[in-house]
Amino acid sequence: MPPGVGWWQTLGNLIMTLLIFQFVTGFALAMYYSPSPEAAHASVRHITYDVTLGSFIRGLHAWGSSVIVFVVALHTMRVFFWGSYKKPREVTWLAGVVIFQIVLGFSFTGYLLPWDQRAYWATVVGTRIAATVPLIGHQLLVFIRGGEEVGALTLTRFFSFHVMLLPASLMAFMLAHLFLVRKHHIAGPVEPQKGPPVPFYPNQLFKDAIVLLVGVGLLIYLAIAFPPALEAVANPTGTDFSPRPEWYFLGLYELLKIMPPGWEVVAAVIIPTTVTIGMILLPWLDRSRSRHPAKRQWVIFSGIAVILLIGLMTLKGILETPPEHKAASTEAVAGKQTP
Repeated sequence: MPPGVGWWQTLGNLIMTLLIFQFVTGFALAMYYSPSPEAAHASVRHITYDVTLGSFIRGLHAWGSSVIVFVVALHTMRVFFWGSYKKPREVTWLAGVVIFQIVLGFSFTGYLLPWDQRAYWATVVGTRIAATVPLIGHQLLVFIRGGEEVGALTLTRFFSFHVMLLPASLMAFMLAHLFLVRKHHIAGPVEPQKGPPVPFYPNQLFKDAIVLLVGVGLLIYLAIAFPPALEAVANPTGTDFSPRPEWYFLGLYELLKIMPPGWEVVAAVIIPTTVTIGMILLPWLDRSRSRHPAKRQWVIFSGIAVILLIGLMTLKGILETPPEHKAASTEAVAGKQTP
């Protein structure tokens, strides 16, 4: 490894470890899950309250999705600020951008599967965003939902994406990403340091082990201390539930809220598409030969502006989140009291 590699280069192995946890816990949950509106909620309740360690496994999986999104975002920002996407690592960066999108796809499709009130209405809000796409918005909405409304076909489609299409895509791009990292090696500090290559063992392995223990320990703590709730079964006719997406989509949701009528397409389509295209083209838009942030000022300022926009909108949504939905806990209480 290049001299100067340290703690920031441990995030990749942490992501790999967390993904393994997601695959193992997801497989365990799938053995008890029934992807139909009639049985989905009951099967998740059975997992949570009846299956041995079911609540813990579900907690690992649910919290793992949030932790992975956070760590992937950190890893992406590290690569961005260090300029590690520059030649010869352009394709490595592209694979990482696609992996980021796939991880968000996992989080979005998995959120509906418990088929409770929170999952249902968050999916209604999330899929409604597709309708704002010019020209093909309605067709896209119908394709995602499997019809005009969120229903049985939506659940089976999301389950299919979650357990088949997205895992296959993730494995393909992860293998490509790892191959490219091995081929071009890890990029060192922004200012190359003199000295011979540093062996991975023991120093870097020790750093990796420490970060893995902290990351996995935090995940286990969250799964035990804050087990995922199971709210009332999804009720499409209910009007007493305030729909809100999960935190990683909350910034987009808040951006939509502040847009004047008729301008929703700006928040739902134009801004996210521009950011995504900018990430894809970044290695070729950044013409500076140096990886130092001071010599890539317009790129750094643009990235900081995007990060601040997402961060501030997300913080706004968190601060404005109403108290726990009053109609949400009835099913969970009933499940706990069921012998």
